[in-house]
Amino acid sequence: MAGVRDILVQLNDVFVREPQLIWRYYRPFACSPTSKRNIFMVDGRTSHGGMFDRLKGIISVYAISKAQQKDFRIHFTYPFDLEKYLEPNEYDWHIDANAINYHYPASRPLFLYGECYAPRRLFKVRNHEAHFYFGYNIIDEVNAHYGTHYEWGQLYRELFRPTQYLQQYIDQYQKEIGDDYVVFHARFLNLLGDKVETAINPELPEVEREPLMQKLRDKMLELKGQLTGNPRIMLASDSMTFINYMCHEVPDVYVVPGTVKHIDTAGNTDDSENIKMFLDYHLIAHASKVYNIVAPGMWPSAFPEYAAKIGGTEFERIHV
Repeated sequence: MAGVRDILVQLNDVFVREPQLIWRYYRPFACSPTSKRNIFMVDGRTSHGGMFDRLKGIISVYAISKAQQKDFRIHFTYPFDLEKYLEPNEYDWHIDANAINYHYPASRPLFLYGECYAPRRLFKVRNHEAHFYFGYNIIDEVNAHYGTHYEWGQLYRELFRPTQYLQQYIDQYQKEIGDDYVVFHARFLNLLGDKVETAINPELPEVEREPLMQKLRDKMLELKGQLTGNPRIMLASDSMTFINYMCHEVPDVYVVPGTVKHIDTAGNTDDSENIKMFLDYHLIAHASKVYNIVAPGMWPSAFPEYAAKIGGTEFERIHV
């Protein structure tokens, strides 16, 4: 159910953000051939959220387009070109940048971030080229509205497969970690002083940081001990401080090499950072089980939850 905040976001989307984008990037009232396709935009002209916020939006708009039998495309160029790492699988979503129509009203941007609970504008059938900016998973709402039975992981697999360039890294690191492993994920935001987010939460005092890391370490080892066999631990986190701590405390823990960055706050990323992000979630997708460990002040992350959906892997969020 939409609250006051969501309504204010919707008003800002419709009366501020969309007109500003039209003014800056579109040619008002110019004549141009029209299309009725839906294009999901990740172009750096607004804040898009993290990788899985973007993927949640892509999958949701794809589901709507599929239900409406509309042509669907993805224009993902910020802060990297998605097609270097992921390519179309069963559905061809590629579009050349110069094929995008920027002539208003034959095309228009749609900021829909206030519609995660009441997606009325998202469901509207449009007779122009629609450029979607959105970052939530609304598959349940899509299914309820259209009488469909879409699943997030299946829709992802219809759209994406690793490029040959990315697949060589996946194969390399999958061989390193082996087949029997569980994943623990922990998202600290700024608690440990990593400054990976912009003022979302405060930093803990120095004296409180190690006790928090010890608490999570102990819980991870406890959970691992409850599993059959002797699976290896793979760790994924937004905190290099915690990753370095765990590598020291639990020498056999597996971490994909590289530096962690949040793609919506970093401004830019290099190839090694992008590869690490894609490797993290592809390896998560193939684990035997995935845990997201959450302590007070930490964030219940979407990253491991939706990575698990891609592979149909069991996921559990543990609060400590």
